[in-house]
Amino acid sequence: MKTIHVLTNAQLEEQEAEFTALLKGTKRKGAASMLSWLKQETDFFTAPASTRGHGNFEGGLVVHSINVYKLLKSFAKKIENLSEDSLVIVGLLHDVCKANFYKQTVKNVKVPGEKRWEEEIGYMIDDAFPLGHGEKSLFLVQRHIELKDDEAMAIRWHMSGYDDAARGYAGGMAQSAAYEKYPLAAATAIADMYTTYFLDKKNA
Repeated sequence: MKTIHVLTNAQLEEQEAEFTALLKGTKRKGAASMLSWLKQETDFFTAPASTRGHGNFEGGLVVHSINVYKLLKSFAKKIENLSEDSLVIVGLLHDVCKANFYKQTVKNVKVPGEKRWEEEIGYMIDDAFPLGHGEKSLFLVQRHIELKDDEAMAIRWHMSGYDDAARGYAGGMAQSAAYEKYPLAAATAIADMYTTYFLDKKNA
């Protein structure tokens, strides 16, 4: 049976500790409540970031979230009046919609070049709260943390062209307007895309 890539317990603990330290380091009211919810009521720190693509391994979601924060911080320095707290909150929490979103599964996969199949452990989507993607993350974060306008826009529209709502004319116009008015939103979408296709794959 093929197994999915996993982080060691030590690596999982290291990722959780780094995420925790960053979010605790903000001065934002509600950060402690957000952390408590993530740790006690979700699988955020052991969840994958996707079923087959980037970060599709145990702990992939927190790895992806930290990568997005670090990349965002590295090239968003030219955005005026942007605080470290905003970078942390947006980078780390843009994908909280994926907590309690996947479940592990076993499926038969054809072995390339051979006339046989073998079982493979992977993930499937099991969304108990189907509110969407960016809008779901925004809703969940705002249960705990009062967001600034640019933070809300960045979390809501971080999926860029992959956002279902943006594929229609009205949704695309709204997303474009958000990127134009709030540079943090555009920067977050770029950081998320780059991390997905480059940085996360280095950790797999």
